[in-house]
Amino acid sequence: MAQAVFKIKNKKIYFTKRLSGDVLNEPKDIVSGGDYENVLSSYIGPHGAKEFTKLVNGEEEQIHFNATGNKKNGEIQFLSIFGYQIILEDGIEVFGIISDEQDTNNQLMTALKELSDIKYALDQSVILAITNRQGKITHANNRFCEISGYSNDELIGNTHQLINSGYHSREFFKDMWRTIGFGGVWRGEIRNRKKDGSFYWVDTTIVPVKNEKGKPTHYIAMRHDITDKKANQEKIRIMAFYDHLTGLVNRRKFDDNLIKKIEYAKKSNEQFGIMFVDLDGFKYVNDTLGHTIGDELLIAVAGRLSQIIGEQGVVARLSGDEFAILINSIDTPGDMKCFAEAIIATFKEPFAIEGYQLNMTASIGISTYPEAGSDASTIMKHADLAMYRVKGLFKNDYSFFDREMKISNQRAFQITNDFRMGLEKNQFYMVYQPKISPLEDVVTSCEALIRWEHPKFGNIPPCEFIPLAEDSGMINEIGDWVIENVCKQLQQWKSKGWEPLPVSVNLSSGQLMQADFVDKFWSYLHRYQVEPAWIQIEITESLYINNDKYVQHILKIMKEQGIKFALDDFGTGYSSLAYLQKLDLDILKIDRSLISGISDWSTKREIAATIVHLGKSLGMKVIAEGVETKEELDILCEHDIDEIQGYYYSKPLAETDMFQVMKTKKLSK
Repeated sequence: MAQAVFKIKNKKIYFTKRLSGDVLNEPKDIVSGGDYENVLSSYIGPHGAKEFTKLVNGEEEQIHFNATGNKKNGEIQFLSIFGYQIILEDGIEVFGIISDEQDTNNQLMTALKELSDIKYALDQSVILAITNRQGKITHANNRFCEISGYSNDELIGNTHQLINSGYHSREFFKDMWRTIGFGGVWRGEIRNRKKDGSFYWVDTTIVPVKNEKGKPTHYIAMRHDITDKKANQEKIRIMAFYDHLTGLVNRRKFDDNLIKKIEYAKKSNEQFGIMFVDLDGFKYVNDTLGHTIGDELLIAVAGRLSQIIGEQGVVARLSGDEFAILINSIDTPGDMKCFAEAIIATFKEPFAIEGYQLNMTASIGISTYPEAGSDASTIMKHADLAMYRVKGLFKNDYSFFDREMKISNQRAFQITNDFRMGLEKNQFYMVYQPKISPLEDVVTSCEALIRWEHPKFGNIPPCEFIPLAEDSGMINEIGDWVIENVCKQLQQWKSKGWEPLPVSVNLSSGQLMQADFVDKFWSYLHRYQVEPAWIQIEITESLYINNDKYVQHILKIMKEQGIKFALDDFGTGYSSLAYLQKLDLDILKIDRSLISGISDWSTKREIAATIVHLGKSLGMKVIAEGVETKEELDILCEHDIDEIQGYYYSKPLAETDMFQVMKTKKLSK
């Protein structure tokens, strides 16, 4: 800082010091000794000179003021002037200091500009409010006004209750005031309400301003708008815990709710229940009407289930057409019956989807806490078991889990787990059921049927292990084993000099749909030197309904090589005449369900007669399955049936029992 130091004695001014600031713009020797009023007037103006006259005359003891001066180059100087008097024996002396404040002023201006820039930045990015100790707003910046929708006049003098959204609890704000009231800094996220009623989120920091005693006098609240961030977080939460199609909670959220419910129930000794709801025949809707209709149906089902359950529980979509329901509280397990019956009843009303009236039913499995288990996975598993019990029996019904199901499930698990071992250790074997021409009374062909002698469970019926093989994916390996072993058997019969009878084998849809099925099939025939005429393939209606074009393609290829195809279990599925015409089948097998009772029911006789006539009119051989009585045989013969298969003639025969049949083409009497 540049300064000029002087003294006045006998009205003469003497400069004692000059620094680099060049305050006087001239060497001190030139001006020293001159009349103080004239010298000072030329540098600090007449007014400044008169202030020093007060000191010279003894009117003041000390002065301090600011003034401006002009440098020789025309620049204005900002000067700070200080003077005081000293009374000596020989009179009064006055001392003075003239300081050039340009540097100080520049620093001040820089600081002010920086503060201005900071204020501008804060106003652009920070929602700023200052309140007094009582929480009344004393200052609000423009950003606060913009985001809240309130004017400055409306905010000033009000508390933040004006923008309270009601989202946070009283305890939330009590904690905030407790923190800042004791001089601490509070940070948190707050949802506020705008003047128009809409909501916004802010990340808030509240800093207390304290007095010299450390007590808060007012509070500065700095907020950042995080509404978009919270919206994105909500989207992520919804994606993580809610089904995107129906809006129901998903499996993850349902599992979480169930775990918390179990923890609460253990402490409070409450009971609750869950239901697994699976739609019957949903796949057929998807395959025939398309996934768009299927999705709309799922949305409608979700709506009905939610309406039934209401506030009494939680409805979730687990996957596909499977839903789960948690009922929060029950008095007895029997209370779950009311909910299950309400669901079945509401499904009697068709679902109106895109002009279609879709009639749906549901299979429901129920498990209750604590009867069905004490942990989430066990309760879920047991509800699933109960649902599959209904699915496998009647559908459109409900069932409670019981210990018998658990035992059955353990057996099913063991069977499924032992498939590969059964193949490796030759536990599977083949039996053959003859088909007889009733007019000629000779065996014309036979059907190969697989059996399993399990080391623990004994003889497991195919109706039990085949569905498990299909569910587990082992059906293809088992099906391949059947084809190979039938080919081996045909080779053995041929090697003994017997003309083999045609043997039919059953194919599952999964087996036929394998990309390499045709190549594998022919490889077995070539390896064992089996003629195509010796093998017949039986398929069911469900196979071609979902894959008709591909099935037509496979059948065409194989029929050209001499393989004959039979439609098994006709009358139990959709029995579509259109499909019969498309597939160009060789054999039509009437299912046992249409044969049983044919001698007592005229309607069944008419149906059987119609099927025989239909098959023959399409150029197919017609076979009746499951014939057990002479009366059934006579009625079928009246309608010119081609072949009979059933216990009336013969049960399935072991390999050794088939030797005589192969020799004579006759059954032993």
